[in-house]
Amino acid sequence: MLELLLTGCGRGPGTTVVTAPGRNAPPSGELLLQSNDGYYADLRATLPTVTDAQVRANLERLIRTPVAEWLPHDLDVTTATIHLDVARAQTADAIPMFVAYNVPGRDLHGESGGGQAGADAYRQWIRGVSDAIGQDRAIVVLEPDALAHATEMNDADRTSRLALLGYAYGQLLQHNPATAVYLDVGNSTWVDPSRVAELLHSVSPTQPVAGIALNVANRRPEAEIRAYATRIEQAYGHQLFVMIDSSVNGAPNTADLVDWCNPKGQKVGSVPGTRFDRDAMVTHAFIKNPGQSDGRCGTSDAAAGEFDRQLLLDQLS
Repeated sequence: MLELLLTGCGRGPGTTVVTAPGRNAPPSGELLLQSNDGYYADLRATLPTVTDAQVRANLERLIRTPVAEWLPHDLDVTTATIHLDVARAQTADAIPMFVAYNVPGRDLHGESGGGQAGADAYRQWIRGVSDAIGQDRAIVVLEPDALAHATEMNDADRTSRLALLGYAYGQLLQHNPATAVYLDVGNSTWVDPSRVAELLHSVSPTQPVAGIALNVANRRPEAEIRAYATRIEQAYGHQLFVMIDSSVNGAPNTADLVDWCNPKGQKVGSVPGTRFDRDAMVTHAFIKNPGQSDGRCGTSDAAAGEFDRQLLLDQLS
């Protein structure tokens, strides 16, 4: 069961966790490396500027590490992006990884604010994502921060947000049998596990959510995230597949970096491999793109989502 994999200890008294049924997922295989052209172009353009041997080695490692493709706002561009990555994946016998980050009121209008203009536009967009993937293999990380942000909304907005997440999850579940979906639930410092479990039930009241994403664009340490995932599973009562974003939690003191926005001292993390194992209860990946700013704050003056070369070099030093 998941908690044994995560923490090495048994469940608490009275805890019952139901083993997960079969889920939508691609067969095991390598993650697609030839995605996200702009990101890899930025990395390669940075390489000639680096003189420090260790930083250069770390940058070369990044160039060999698959990273998620964050889908654009515009549906036509999103569809074209998915089709391109799916075609590349078929050629390379690999699995593309996408991030759907377009919910209305995204980031509660903060540094990464945006998203679709309303519920109808979002439903159309997510249907487009689903249609573009179709029967092909893929991984989708669904709406970073959206579930956790629901706890900060008024009742009406929270109900609307959860309904949209439920629609998106259901759409992908019903129409994309070879796509593993990980619904983002935030990080270990944000929402109490019992509340996360309640929200998961609200998003999908008739069928348990199979997968959750944790630590997206955040820098909490591995052991803490694993323990948090265990507590969520125990509260939820259903076994969960977990994807952990390891992109920026590589600093030895990462637990002390309490500032969420480009904190000084953050470092690129590492992943144990580049292969997706459909049977693994815990998967590590680079979901956030290293060197991508969180916003005009902390150690970067770049807008949220923009590449900042100095930020990257600081993360690799």
